[in-house]
Amino acid sequence: MQGRTKTPPLYIPAAMDAQAFLQATIPYLEAFAEADPGHRLELLRRAMTPDAQIWGPNRVFAGYSEISEKIEGFHKNWPGCRLVITAGPNTFQNAARFGCAIVNADGAVVADGQSLVELGVDGRYQRVIPFWEVLPPLPADWSDKL
Repeated sequence: MQGRTKTPPLYIPAAMDAQAFLQATIPYLEAFAEADPGHRLELLRRAMTPDAQIWGPNRVFAGYSEISEKIEGFHKNWPGCRLVITAGPNTFQNAARFGCAIVNADGAVVADGQSLVELGVDGRYQRVIPFWEVLPPLPADWSDKL
């Protein structure tokens, strides 16, 4: 038909294995533990793409500076705590799901959740979507046949 534009094919990056995700995860976790802003930025550059994002419930932190600011807030809100992975990764193409936790200085878990991570084509984190809440039950009126 004349006048119709053809939709370009969807770009799907090559599948990445668990090791690719873990390689980017190490400097990411180190950045969350780092109190020195200069060293934290170095770690973020190793772990994340320049346009990387961490999605929060009220804000998207984009780029190294805003993500470093988010980590600074983490240190203020969770003094003496660190972010760790507890399970995974469960991978699909360039995305993965990890179990994660915030642990205190004694190693006790103070918050438990999961994160969805998307890797960029260079193997660094491009997007992180953390989930810290437990999934709610289905609504009472939900059909038991579905």
